[in-house]
Amino acid sequence: MATSLLDVPAEIIALIYQHRWQIELFFRFLKHVLGCRHLLSQNPQGIQIQTYCAMIACLLISLITGKKPTLRTYEMLCFYFSGLADEDDLINHINRLQSHETR
Repeated sequence: MATSLLDVPAEIIALIYQHRWQIELFFRFLKHVLGCRHLLSQNPQGIQIQTYCAMIACLLISLITGKKPTLRTYEMLCFYFSGLADEDDLINHINRLQSHETR
């Protein structure tokens, strides 16, 4: 491991690297599950809004389904909001998630 942070104690550097993979997993989740592969804005406030919207979507999916958000559930919600799926399709998807949980 190499760093240019010469004024930071070695213990702190070790902690940073220890938590690195959690950060990497978060960004993978943000990109692959919540569809934030590309920034919609170059403006810091625009990036902040996009990130907050993705996090709110994640929390709402968790509240509705009671499970960790998946790409399939996110896609189903996108289909519903764009009119490609109706309310019955969305409810059936959520019910299938909950029935898989009870097995």
